[in-house]
Amino acid sequence: MLVGRKSFATVFAIVGLLLISASALFADARKVKKYVTPDYPAMALKMRVSGVVTVKATVSADGSVENVTVVSGHILLKAAATDCVKQWQFEPSSAGSVEVVAVTFKLP
Repeated sequence: MLVGRKSFATVFAIVGLLLISASALFADARKVKKYVTPDYPAMALKMRVSGVVTVKATVSADGSVENVTVVSGHILLKAAATDCVKQWQFEPSSAGSVEVVAVTFKLP
């Protein structure tokens, strides 16, 4: 029975550390100062495609977006998401960062 309690305590400690790490990771996210909405691609509208495109934005210290890489999302929405995030402006920071953002496309 003692082994079970030790295992439970170990699992509980690991889960706690993961939660703390995750909250610390998202606590450093920079706020968007200038947000540009994406243009809905005509083909995606015609095909009734909606969804979320997740991208990684490389942001310089002054807040400008230097590079955008798609992490996930529908192929018809990826280019529009990338184009709009490239125009975003984040709040300045002492160093550059990589921000993970989600761009949502909802059908009108």
